[in-house]
Amino acid sequence: MRIIALLCVVSCAAVLVGGCSTTSSGPDIPAGPEFRDRTSPENVLYNLELAYEEMDLDEYLDCLSEDFEFFPNEDDVNNPELDIPPVWLKVDEQLMHEHMFAGDSDVESISRTLTIVSIVYDNGDPGDPLDNTCVCVVEVDLRVDLYGNTTFLVTSPSEFRMRIDIDQPNPVPDPEDVLWWEIYHWYDLGDSRRGAVAGRVEDASWGSVKAMYR
Repeated sequence: MRIIALLCVVSCAAVLVGGCSTTSSGPDIPAGPEFRDRTSPENVLYNLELAYEEMDLDEYLDCLSEDFEFFPNEDDVNNPELDIPPVWLKVDEQLMHEHMFAGDSDVESISRTLTIVSIVYDNGDPGDPLDNTCVCVVEVDLRVDLYGNTTFLVTSPSEFRMRIDIDQPNPVPDPEDVLWWEIYHWYDLGDSRRGAVAGRVEDASWGSVKAMYR
């Protein structure tokens, strides 16, 4: 009887331990924000915004066409103190953002909001959906916080010119109906005032911030 009783105690303990192991779990870890398929201009801008906040170089470059061109505003180009060229290419964007997004960069965090003001579509050749283009004008609220309590604030608008990506990603969700978009021209618009706004916050243009990491 003592042996039987001992076996019962061991069995009960095993059940209790087993029950604990199957019911206990750590806290749920919320999934981070996800990048979207570039199946609309809005999704491209969403990915561009998220890539900046996450400082994700690959996702950022994925939004840009291989023949991409960035056009800084004229105030920056004409300012001899900034030494900014009138246009630069995707390879320049890659180099700048490799420096900006690097783990040893002086950038502590980036927050950004792009608000679409207008999207104007041009269907081009009606018989060729790959000929579609659009022009997107967006309001910008970009804050680049550096270690040492310095912040660059960008509020001048941007114009993005997009077209269908002829090198459609594989697999495409629906090859017959869904086409992917990419940015081929980016214009930095508006006033590029530079100076202290409040405390250690400095007003800047997007082009001038990127050019710091050339």
